[in-house]
Amino acid sequence: MIGEMVGTYSSDSDKKGSDETLGLQDEIGEIQAAIADFEIGKKLNVAIITGPFGGKTTLINEIEKLNLNRVTKCTFSEIVRDKKEISFTEDTKRIVLLDNCHFLYIRKPGGFDIFYEFLNVISSQNRAFITTWNTHSWKYLNEAFEIWKYFPVQIYIPAFEKEELKFLVLKRYGKGEIKFKNGNESEEEPLIYVARYPLELAALGKKIDIPFLKINIPSLKKRLLNEKEEEVTAEHRVFEKIYLESKGNPGIALRIWELGLDYPHIELKNIGQFSYDIELEHEEAFVLSLILSYEILKKSEIAEMIGSKLRADEIVFQLLNRELIFETKENTFLIRPEALQSVIAYLEKIRMVW
Repeated sequence: MIGEMVGTYSSDSDKKGSDETLGLQDEIGEIQAAIADFEIGKKLNVAIITGPFGGKTTLINEIEKLNLNRVTKCTFSEIVRDKKEISFTEDTKRIVLLDNCHFLYIRKPGGFDIFYEFLNVISSQNRAFITTWNTHSWKYLNEAFEIWKYFPVQIYIPAFEKEELKFLVLKRYGKGEIKFKNGNESEEEPLIYVARYPLELAALGKKIDIPFLKINIPSLKKRLLNEKEEEVTAEHRVFEKIYLESKGNPGIALRIWELGLDYPHIELKNIGQFSYDIELEHEEAFVLSLILSYEILKKSEIAEMIGSKLRADEIVFQLLNRELIFETKENTFLIRPEALQSVIAYLEKIRMVW
């Protein structure tokens, strides 16, 4: 029952939510305005839409925090099969938050009963529904059911800017904790080196070289004046590359950072360039599109949608082997964050997703 699933927050989670919603203030304002309009009599359901790792759960969690005593929240973590999961109790608030609504249908003949019930509920109840959707599921449901008609307010979460990604990554570390490297430190001139001073000994009729330590003044000045500037330059280059590779997706940016970090150092050359040459059979591509659209699936759910457990085993093995997906400890499957852009480009090219 939704009425039994109201979330709670600690002070730590409050702070974290505020940090992670940097760059989403306009979207928060738009949702809060829809809630205010509902309180004065307008029926404005909200759809929050983005791709995998794009921040929709972070955003709806922030909305819950801002309206904690006025909302009921439910998060769907797998395909919904029981209508009780979208029913209400007497203590259900008038503002209902539903996270991961792409789990409300099964991509197969006869797999839309829960989805039909959901549409009936949100159109007949005197409540405001604030929902989150995977962008590829949303486009599919729009083509099939014109779902946009049920959600007058549609919010597409934008890509993060470079400085927002930088804040998201570095807020987990102390000031100066991470050391950025350009990769050319070995080419620097030494600060102190051994020089030789020629001394002529007239009595002996010969010259000798006297060794002594000498400070490399130009190198010292360069380091004192430009050390901070060089550090900033390395940091700038690292985050520029992360931004370009992630296309502003916060989840992908964090994954690229983790792959390149050799704590406490991170070097530009260790920030990978992720481009996958994908060529799949039709059924393999369909399974990949399912995982993309649902974001996380069990193998049994994949087997149900393609009608064969044996083929599901074979296809999942192939996708794992090609490092396009990964398996969690809970035996569910997701697109690899670093492969996401290549997966989307391939599936769009073959018209498997829009």
